[in-house]
Amino acid sequence: MVSDKQRDWQEQLSEMLRAQQDAYIAAVKAWREAVAAAMAAGSPPPPSPPHPAPFVVPTPGEVTEASYAFASRLLADQSRFLEALSKAMGGPDNQS
Repeated sequence: MVSDKQRDWQEQLSEMLRAQQDAYIAAVKAWREAVAAAMAAGSPPPPSPPHPAPFVVPTPGEVTEASYAFASRLLADQSRFLEALSKAMGGPDNQS
């Protein structure tokens, strides 16, 4: 059973993460709009930094897929940890 304090902490953490994600998305949109406005006004886009020949930039889809894979592994690791922790806290008769 999850206590009210733990549930409140989880909600606070979730809200904090959502706020951070919203701020990041707003910054990306502002950057994209600023570049588009500068290009519409006739300014050339900023030069790209040189990349070594084998360097390949991942697509947004690849970044998203990798992020979900990492989140999935992290969730599985946390689940295993919490299961082991709860067994350890349960006493000798609950250990397997």
